[in-house]
Amino acid sequence: MTFRRPSQARGIAKFERILDATHHLIESRGVDGFSLYDVAEEAGVATGSVYHFFPSLEGTFIALVERYDTALAQVAAVPIEAERVSGWQNILAIQTERSRTFLNQNPPALNLLLGPGRSWQSRVVDVAGNERIAQRLVESCRLFYRLPRKPEPIELFLAAIAILEALWGLSYHRHGYVTDEFARETRLAMTAYLRCYLPKHLEPAP
Repeated sequence: MTFRRPSQARGIAKFERILDATHHLIESRGVDGFSLYDVAEEAGVATGSVYHFFPSLEGTFIALVERYDTALAQVAAVPIEAERVSGWQNILAIQTERSRTFLNQNPPALNLLLGPGRSWQSRVVDVAGNERIAQRLVESCRLFYRLPRKPEPIELFLAAIAILEALWGLSYHRHGYVTDEFARETRLAMTAYLRCYLPKHLEPAP
């Protein structure tokens, strides 16, 4: 078990406060510069309370990955103004740029999703989060266009997200954030992959 999720309001508030503290400590010290004792002090809670929810520091990281993925799915769910849409390609560009803005403004999210804070367990959680994000991308496209049923659109966008993570991870390794150049190259790579299955011009949705 990586962490224990509370069900009562008081426990949920404490749980979220612990995650906030972990987020701030990653931002100031990196993933290797603190312990659960530091988390408890930063959160203003008893150390036993932290251990009640998180048996290890890795548990707090995994819970944060889940939180960041939820936030990214919410970003992808924000409607796009119709006048900005000229094709599925620019829907993809708008959505990926929104995600890049969120990540570049949240260094701990960059660290845990793309950098040295990423572990095998957090990767498993992240894949589940990516499925939700892919679902939101498909829903966004379907507001404007008819997507083919096969191959399954969610699987296509999930693979495209894997391409994005690989290239953005390289950008993070080299620069500490996702640069304009890597963002451009990522859009080209994702579009090229999706063009293997999607026509350049999709039929408009009714």
